[in-house]
Amino acid sequence: MREIPLELTRGPFTVARAAEWGLSRRVLDGARFRAPFPGVRVLAGAPDGVRERCAAARLIMPEHAAFSHDTAVRLGEWPTPLNAPPNGDLHISLAAGLDRPRVRGIRAHRVTWAPGDVVVVRGLRTTSPERTWCDLAATGWSGLDLVVLADAIRRRRDEGGTRLARRLDGWGSQRGARRLAQALALSADKVDSPMETRLRLLFLAAGLPTPQVNEWVIDEFGDRIHRPDLSWPRWRVAADYDGAHHLQWDDEAEVVAGRRSNWRRRHDLTRQDQVATAGWQLRVFTAYDVLGTPQKAVTRMRDTLRRAGAPI
Repeated sequence: MREIPLELTRGPFTVARAAEWGLSRRVLDGARFRAPFPGVRVLAGAPDGVRERCAAARLIMPEHAAFSHDTAVRLGEWPTPLNAPPNGDLHISLAAGLDRPRVRGIRAHRVTWAPGDVVVVRGLRTTSPERTWCDLAATGWSGLDLVVLADAIRRRRDEGGTRLARRLDGWGSQRGARRLAQALALSADKVDSPMETRLRLLFLAAGLPTPQVNEWVIDEFGDRIHRPDLSWPRWRVAADYDGAHHLQWDDEAEVVAGRRSNWRRRHDLTRQDQVATAGWQLRVFTAYDVLGTPQKAVTRMRDTLRRAGAPI
């Protein structure tokens, strides 16, 4: 059996490059390799995630193209819609006037670039988060998912949303502009997770007062005791979204030994007691509330605010 050159085991390569190393087409079409794209090979057992697929596509895509749309979201590890399929065609964008490659598994878009629209993510040319946000609005992402992405961008790289606002201004009246403006107006700083965004938007859509996001609750001694996901300080009411990791319990022996790999649930109980002692009401919501019974979640929050004196 022909030995594979070491260089060709480190990642994807073109058929032409393999020929330079003396590998025949028969070997390349054998069981030891797979073809992620025409003219490209990779070891059959190599990882097949979005990063690896993009590295393979880069070998055959135009030099000045950039990964974009859903592909840019996944490369940047930004939040995706809940119903987004795990795999699909790769998206690339290239300047208007250039020929779009017609390759199975790659969807090409002709665009007009603005300064700053292309960045490098892990060695790959990719549309910037702000440009990607605009592109996704043009291709039909929902307003809710655009707010989720805007919150994440503001959290990681754009406090205040100035970059998003500037890119939206440059977007003009292109498709999706109205939904982008609405999403930016609803977005917020300091949001920790997509489900926190969904909980906040659920309450706002129901007409509840606009909450503060991740601001500290201070006790009578001036100590910071908890930073709830959402809060209404005027009425001393707060809400948290707890993901699945909040429900894990420590083994007692691990706690005694100082190993706190699943300590969060115990901390949550202490936190809730401290918040109550400080005179606040804290309501905790899970994915079941937000996705399964949203109207009941709204009713629970509205009743809590009303009892606390909010005029609703």
